[in-house]
Amino acid sequence: MKKIAALVALAGLAAAANAGPGRIDILVRNVTQGGAAASSVSGSAGDTIEVSLWYNWGDPNGFTALGLSTVIHNITSSDFDASNTMFSTGDFRVGRFNFGAQTQAAFRSGSNLRIADAANGGDAIAGGISIKQAAPSASGANFDTNNPALGYQFTFVIGAGQTTDIHLDAPLNRINSYRVYTNATNTTGTPKDIGFDASHGATVVIPAPASLALLGLGGLVAGRRRR
Repeated sequence: MKKIAALVALAGLAAAANAGPGRIDILVRNVTQGGAAASSVSGSAGDTIEVSLWYNWGDPNGFTALGLSTVIHNITSSDFDASNTMFSTGDFRVGRFNFGAQTQAAFRSGSNLRIADAANGGDAIAGGISIKQAAPSASGANFDTNNPALGYQFTFVIGAGQTTDIHLDAPLNRINSYRVYTNATNTTGTPKDIGFDASHGATVVIPAPASLALLGLGGLVAGRRRR
């Protein structure tokens, strides 16, 4: 019992040490059907889904943050069917957060998806997507102070083989860095680390085949009634 209590206490300390204002929110939008981005949308085969990552940030201990500096992380899914189509390699960082050259790759195996640095075939924790903004002094009036800040965005098309919901995440154990700038003279090498929480993932809900059949039957019945 004492050992279990100690393990629970250690887990609590680890969570407290990691907790902070940093958090990644993943939102999805069905481009084909229209509508706003949300944490969950419905989608069917042939629909284009837009995935956006928003980065929340705040003050490190003893300092006041001016804006986001760097986040290094992966994007993963364990139910992303092989029939879905998306980019193979490219740079999908947006806005001011593409400082420093990087190519990202979609590593796929069966229903597993991992988006990271294209050179990170071995899944090293330091080899994630590098969301990075130049220093305030270098950015000038273009420095992005939005909170949360949009830093990454890509699309994929749902394939005919996708029969289960798609869950997208930025795993906590693959966030290697979460940093902010704290003064106008910070260089890219001297921002401050902040704590971060587990990301808020997103889900694309795929209607079950039975539901689709019922929808089709309903349309057929309505058509007969009109005739």
